Amino acid sequence: MSKNLEITILAENNVEKRDLLAEHGLSLYFKYNGKEYLFDTGQGKVLFGNAKKLGIDLKEIDTIFLSHGHDDHTGGLKELLKLKPELRIFAHSEVFMGKYKKTEKELEFIGTALQKSELKNFEAAENNSMAAPGIYNTGVIQADPKNYTNPRYVVKENDKEKIDLFNDDTSLYLESESGLVILLGCSHKGVKNIIDQIIAEVGDKKIRAIIGGMHLKRAGSDKIEDLIKYFSQIDFELLVPIHCTGREAAVKFKQAFGERVKLGSVGDKFKF
Repeated sequence: MSKNLEITILAENNVEKRDLLAEHGLSLYFKYNGKEYLFDTGQGKVLFGNAKKLGIDLKEIDTIFLSHGHDDHTGGLKELLKLKPELRIFAHSEVFMGKYKKTEKELEFIGTALQKSELKNFEAAENNSMAAPGIYNTGVIQADPKNYTNPRYVVKENDKEKIDLFNDDTSLYLESESGLVILLGCSHKGVKNIIDQIIAEVGDKKIRAIIGGMHLKRAGSDKIEDLIKYFSQIDFELLVPIHCTGREAAVKFKQAFGERVKLGSVGDKFKF
């Protein structure tokens, strides 16, 4: 089996290339072992246009992996299913929970409007599993809620409101010819918790790249500096902090690690 991997940023908060568009969201397209995949679908506002400009045929997608149930990661799913109803959807079952964000005046719905029953080909990612040859899903990240929960994010079940524990917050890790590539959605469970769990699964395999959102837009400098110390202890070759990482944290990572950090944007392509 060839382990050559090619990843393209389809949707992201920043864009620097002509004729492409950005949005607050994340979608990564990747080609691996002769098949095509999506990791998240963004809000869906720029997904199809960017794919067309980049020469990507979304009808050829084999599987969509969803990192969690927020609408800036699942918003394009409905239109994709119209395009290809039999699409395999691989995610934790709680992506379909009623997810909200507290604002000053109200609860704002930020979940997916789709129900699991509307999907023809759904596979649950409750536990660590091989989703396809060479592609692994973390399943539920084991972490103390005190270390990651945010009272701004809640779920509603039977009209009862509670803090979102983000059991659905899962990540992917893929085997490439040059080492392990980790894909992060928003890292609501905490970047260190996610990567530590992956390392516990794979042992001393080389980490070729870490790409995705790290939810640091509102983080203080102490938290960012703590992550810099953490990354300095990991043998990684490439770090691409995008989406909810925030530019401040991304720039600090760039200052700390130089050429090992790429400030990614829509249309960027990475080959491993």
